[in-house]
Amino acid sequence: MPLITPYLVLFGVVLGVSLAAPPGPINAMIISEARRSVLRAVLIGFGAMTADLIFLIIVFLFGSALDLSRYDPYIYTIGGSAFIVLAYLTLRSGETESGVRGIGYLKGLGVGIGNPAQIGWWLSAGLSTLERFGIFPFYFLFVGTTVWVVSLSYLIRLGELRYGSRMQIAVKVFSTAVFAIFGAVFLYLGVSLLLSGMR
Repeated sequence: MPLITPYLVLFGVVLGVSLAAPPGPINAMIISEARRSVLRAVLIGFGAMTADLIFLIIVFLFGSALDLSRYDPYIYTIGGSAFIVLAYLTLRSGETESGVRGIGYLKGLGVGIGNPAQIGWWLSAGLSTLERFGIFPFYFLFVGTTVWVVSLSYLIRLGELRYGSRMQIAVKVFSTAVFAIFGAVFLYLGVSLLLSGMR
């Protein structure tokens, strides 16, 4: 086991930001919800973090024995379809939409569990980091993701309060585009893999 050092602590935090920060469905959901409530946006982020914790446990327990490549066509197709539906729902959503706070957490958890990009990160970067540095950096990975989720939610809420309807339109367009792009890419990959497997 590597010696615990400030470098490993910082590495874990940066690793968490690298997992949470890239544009994707979870950030699109956080940005969309933050227009109405920082708490609801943060709950979505915590739901996605719970999915990350589940993936961490799976990777920690099974390690390099994991081989889900045979399921890639289904993971990509199902995930892509879900994101296309989310794009449609986001586009159709009203600006005065109300919601139950707990639902945000479950939405984040559900999308996180079914997100091919998130699964891929844990089976590549997550697994190799675990094998090289052990479990310690992952304690601080969740510090990094928490900092990202709270900061993003707060900044979007400030933008909503300052720019009002312009911010609403921008967020809706951005969120819809992210869901649609990721959905299209994952669907393409899934269908391509399915068709190549039939040859």
